[in-house]
Amino acid sequence: MRTDYESGLLQVSAAIQNYYGIDTGYRADETVKAWLDDHGFRCVIVLLVDAMGSYILNKLLERDTFLHQYKAKSMMSVFPPTTTAATTSLLTGKSPAENGWLGWNQYFEELDDHVILFLEQSYYGKEKYPGFVQKSLPVTWIMDKLRAKGIHAESVWPSFGKENPCETFSEVCEKTKQLSMEQDVRFIYAYWDGFDDLMHINGTEAPVVYETLRHIDDEITHLAYQLREDTGLLILADHGMVDMAAYDLAKDKELCALFRHKPALEPRATAFYIREEKLSRFEALFHERFGNAFELLRQQDVIQQRVFGPGIMERHLAEFTGDYLAVANTPLSFTYGKKAMKAHHAGGMEEELMIPLILYPQRRKDVYNETNEKNRNCMDMHSAFACDGMHEE
Repeated sequence: MRTDYESGLLQVSAAIQNYYGIDTGYRADETVKAWLDDHGFRCVIVLLVDAMGSYILNKLLERDTFLHQYKAKSMMSVFPPTTTAATTSLLTGKSPAENGWLGWNQYFEELDDHVILFLEQSYYGKEKYPGFVQKSLPVTWIMDKLRAKGIHAESVWPSFGKENPCETFSEVCEKTKQLSMEQDVRFIYAYWDGFDDLMHINGTEAPVVYETLRHIDDEITHLAYQLREDTGLLILADHGMVDMAAYDLAKDKELCALFRHKPALEPRATAFYIREEKLSRFEALFHERFGNAFELLRQQDVIQQRVFGPGIMERHLAEFTGDYLAVANTPLSFTYGKKAMKAHHAGGMEEELMIPLILYPQRRKDVYNETNEKNRNCMDMHSAFACDGMHEE
């Protein structure tokens, strides 16, 4: 399954930024645009719960819960569906191809090392590179764009955040509510990573995952119902999650002998760097080992097919893509000398790519239509008392 980049995360970002007079170069999502225009909110909250994909919601959460009741639709994340690429695209309004933020670790020729972008440190080694990523892959987030226009924007983070760090999801919701009550605050981005961490460790079906998702729904419900009428709450995820089986590439000596660098990016969207004289051998061996479990793309195919999205390509894109990109079509995932997780994302399965768009409050038109539908049902039943006292004098 491929991201079409026509009706997903980039379009949601465009709708939000357009609302504040910022053009991202992408068409605005019509659902979000209509919701924003209909209400004319003073303050818009974007709450992103890491890994809370549509598949997870449908599998674990009852239909009468808040997140299902206010779900407007499902849509696609960017490719790869992983936090590094998706949250950066949401906050910048640019595709992964444009901003260059593709995966957890990326190989930089100038360092001859794999760098964890979020941590600015080596993935396979112990080296640290403070300031390197922002210099090499500079991005401007929506909060910065708004502040440059004199619009008060805030962000709320887990404990690692520099702005409004929080220890628990409950604290994230409480801090978000408090900030939204300040009259001059017009935009808030709130992010929580704990649900993603939980499924990486326990898989998607562990009881603690279900219990945590119910807690998240409860906390969001509490937050939503305490907001002022001039505040809108948009909830979404960056990706979904699938339970995985792991293959440790480091133990495959025949395959490793073909590498010129260790693999990069993600366990389910893996960039391979192959010795030039061994390209044909790698292809043959890869298909022999993994068959149809992965789609294997050559670098030129990745670029030509715009797998990482449209727009002007960031100058490092070919370097980051490697000679080949392997995209998982099944639960099989790669590791390289590291402990395997029980669940992961970033591959090409629908469970990873599809994310929910949840809007509170509903559009006034939607509420009006629901009320009219309820009235019609009452009339069809020929009873003024059949609809919870709607016709009481």
